[in-house]
Amino acid sequence: MASAQQNHFELFGLEPNFFVDQKELSEKLRRLLHSAHPDRHTSGGSQQQMLAMQKTTQLNDAYAVLKHPVKRAQYLLQVVRDIDTTKDHTVNDPDFLMQQLELREELHNITADKDTSALMEFADKIESMAEQQEAELGELFKQEAWDIDALKVAIYKLQFLHKTLHDIELAEDKIID
Repeated sequence: MASAQQNHFELFGLEPNFFVDQKELSEKLRRLLHSAHPDRHTSGGSQQQMLAMQKTTQLNDAYAVLKHPVKRAQYLLQVVRDIDTTKDHTVNDPDFLMQQLELREELHNITADKDTSALMEFADKIESMAEQQEAELGELFKQEAWDIDALKVAIYKLQFLHKTLHDIELAEDKIID
């Protein structure tokens, strides 16, 4: 088994990078979980099984981070540059802040009207915006010298869009009830 000191990228045999082939990542997870499964370590005793369970948890946690673009970007900055972007949420972009307010208001109105078709259209719009923002974030990570401030803003913007997608799911549940 691999060392507990490995970062998430190393666990999966990947170079630290924003661009992760999701299909390859899923296949590697399946293979690694198969080899680390506690039932495969019964001959090693309870301590080996406990280590195997810890490894399985570590793999699942790492997969969850590497699979999600916001978490992956935050983790990449933390691993490569020792920058924690999970607590810093200040964006001084008036256009983006106004857009946030307008999108929040639009979602609120759709939910209040219980308009499922408008909610689906809104979800499509936000998904498209998230894809575009993820592409912009990827372009920033492609640059030789990372612009940390621009990366932080791009991560925050993508985080907002993913949170809005989550809120759309909650609104859908409200409308259906």
